[in-house]
Amino acid sequence: MHFTLPVRDDASAVQAEYSGGPDAIRPHLDGEALPAVLDYWERLRGSRRFPPRSAFDPMVLRAHLSHVYLLDVLPDDVYRYRVVGGAIADFFGETSPVGRTPEEVFGATAGIALAPYRLVSAQGCLYMHTASAVWLYRNRTYVHYSVLLLPMGESEQRVDKILAIVDFVPEREASSR
Repeated sequence: MHFTLPVRDDASAVQAEYSGGPDAIRPHLDGEALPAVLDYWERLRGSRRFPPRSAFDPMVLRAHLSHVYLLDVLPDDVYRYRVVGGAIADFFGETSPVGRTPEEVFGATAGIALAPYRLVSAQGCLYMHTASAVWLYRNRTYVHYSVLLLPMGESEQRVDKILAIVDFVPEREASSR
């Protein structure tokens, strides 16, 4: 499924977004990290709708951990960043998002981050998008990023965590993709 989220009026426009199962998402993944994390997520889930967090071993993904974050899905439509890899923390600069909500991190533009989180937690589907990084990372060389959101839950009825992997694409690599 391909759909559009509300975006800001500047360079933050989402370039492409997809949701659904692994077969719908996989053809749109570039690079090494996103497919590797999707492969691991699929192995963990087995015949389940999505895997439990308790099955996740971060050391299996140690090569990609700096690009991974884990989000708690709490009651009353609250989302909180539980774990944030070093590359992602660097992306945000001086203030780490760990322990904070999207509203605290993004302020007035939190809806851009929340819409995919709400979709994944409500439907238990996977979600992927590619977007410009210029609006947030003006003093760096990243031109865009891709993010893959993967639901996790101890029961198959409720998503209680979202595992995410982010691939930042520097200017020098953007033209080759």
